[in-house]
Amino acid sequence: MSQESLLKVEDLKVSFHTYAGEVQAVRGVSFEVKAGELLAIIGESGCGKSVTSRAIMSLVKAPQGEIKKGSKIIYHGKNLLEMNQKEQRAFRGGECSMIFQDALVSLNPTMKIGRQIIENIIQHRQISRKEARQEAILLLEAVGIPNPETRIDQYPFEFSGGMRQRAMIAIAIACDPKILIADEPTTALDVTIQAQIMELIKGLKDKLKTAVILITHDFGIVAGSANKVAVMYAGQIVESGGRDEIFYHPQHPYTLALLGSVPKLEWKNKQLLHAIKGTPPDLISPPKGCAFAKRCNYCMNVCLEEMPEITYFEAGHHASCWLHHKEVPAANKKMFQDDRKMIIVNENDFVVDEDQSYE
Repeated sequence: MSQESLLKVEDLKVSFHTYAGEVQAVRGVSFEVKAGELLAIIGESGCGKSVTSRAIMSLVKAPQGEIKKGSKIIYHGKNLLEMNQKEQRAFRGGECSMIFQDALVSLNPTMKIGRQIIENIIQHRQISRKEARQEAILLLEAVGIPNPETRIDQYPFEFSGGMRQRAMIAIAIACDPKILIADEPTTALDVTIQAQIMELIKGLKDKLKTAVILITHDFGIVAGSANKVAVMYAGQIVESGGRDEIFYHPQHPYTLALLGSVPKLEWKNKQLLHAIKGTPPDLISPPKGCAFAKRCNYCMNVCLEEMPEITYFEAGHHASCWLHHKEVPAANKKMFQDDRKMIIVNENDFVVDEDQSYE
């Protein structure tokens, strides 16, 4: 596998123009993903995760939506934002596919499942409709839908929630995409079906060497599947690194707070979860300092006045927080480190072995 990045996002900025003003939904996001790698972008609702994925798919449309100048989305050395509409259509669905959050809404209720898969195949590949139908049956079988010869002629409402999500995956992988974006693929599914869907996505990643970008707010899903993790808050990536670095050595207070909200097995239902006080900032008028400052237990005056510098740690791990500046008092750093020892997950909280699923 090539170590070169398959997709590289550089300084992505996305705004939406509303009657109340310009909402700066994504504010300078940068990351990269390699072939056969799963990058998880995690954060609470409204932090810009889904908007980032839609920008990659060229689904941010004017005049309401705007991708700012200077933003770059590089695929095989070419900026997707400079492609014409024909090139974007070829990329969308052919080179890159997306599993949307709500399969019931995303699937066309008036079209049979098979037709929706067949249309995607025919649009990107030069084969007959009969051949495309056979491909669709094989895809339904590959994603674990029983009796695919019968199911191919059924409508979405005749499928269960888990089966609709599997059908969405079949549509997404119909043309062997190099990049697969999964936007909250397990939303509204029970735990057993969630595990099955994630195992299916991981299996496709390993088999086809597809790069996967997983959009989620669930650290449990991340623990059992991701190679790299990017933590987003208020339109920015505040921390990024390998899965183990994020889980065992978090360096940003927001990451630590998210981990602190995860139930621990040793608590045995006898301890309250840690809650993040306050609310996210208004992105019509973003704060000039750290966006998390007013909710942070370690906030200093500088956090309110200036954006934090990026501090780089080992193995590509980095975070944007003033706590790591050399002039920060040792007492502040010690407070963060002490809290990290209390909150940090351990091997009993998550199963992070590549061969095991989340428990």
